Amino acid sequence: MITANEISTMIHAAGFFERVFEREVDWEAELDAREAVAFDEAWIASYETLHDLDPFENEIIRDIREFAFKQTFRLTQNPELAGYVSDDLGLIAKAFDSSHDRDFIKGLWESYLQGIFPNTFPK
Repeated sequence: MITANEISTMIHAAGFFERVFEREVDWEAELDAREAVAFDEAWIASYETLHDLDPFENEIIRDIREFAFKQTFRLTQNPELAGYVSDDLGLIAKAFDSSHDRDFIKGLWESYLQGIFPNTFPK
């Protein structure tokens, strides 16, 4: 499992956010798809589990969240989408930093690595 520092390095690499967001997509439809019960419940359960373990975010995770928001907004001009991406990458970094092994979170990360905005429950 990688660390939050490694995630930070990866998302700061040229092209990381462009692979995901620099294309013509109906981002509202993509966000709506995330409201499917399975995806929403898995995301919330993952968040609550991590929050119960440690309700605080360290500086590197806050930096990841801020950078993710700014880069996504720069490319899409969509603040709601930028917020989701910030939340996702914060969740991923916190889980990996705490060695919390959860398939759902690994699936989120794999989607971003493949240049795909995650909006379905990972198989």
